[in-house]
Amino acid sequence: MPAQQQLQQGLGQTLMLVARDFQRRLDRDLDIRGVPGISARHRAIFLFLGRNGASRAVDLANAAGIRPQSMMKIVHELESLGLVERREDPTDSRAKLIDFTARGFALIDELSRSTETVWQQYADILGTDNLQQTVVNLNTLLQAGETTRE
Repeated sequence: MPAQQQLQQGLGQTLMLVARDFQRRLDRDLDIRGVPGISARHRAIFLFLGRNGASRAVDLANAAGIRPQSMMKIVHELESLGLVERREDPTDSRAKLIDFTARGFALIDELSRSTETVWQQYADILGTDNLQQTVVNLNTLLQAGETTRE
């Protein structure tokens, strides 16, 4: 099988395995610094809230590709950890917005520090310029995918 074809067939698996490696490295760094990590399903909420700010549970569920009932279970878990809170939506008194608590924002800071550590680990492997270009390329693919979804 030609090298190009092998690369094409391995694309999905490679992306998933790199994402898993990133999560393991992140968790390891958090553990070393004594910061309890959060699960992958919790990270999806953190990522969405970090990018979009306070949001309704239905929007979080749509972004994560899960049912609203499943999202509420995850929100309850994060609430019990003191990382998010529900508050009234100023545009609709019947709805609630999910947002970070002070403790949640502190965890975001810790995740940022751990991300810097993983960045350096990857830069040591690929070189900073190659890593930067990889991230640019992956963001281009992500943006193209978001455009086609809309």
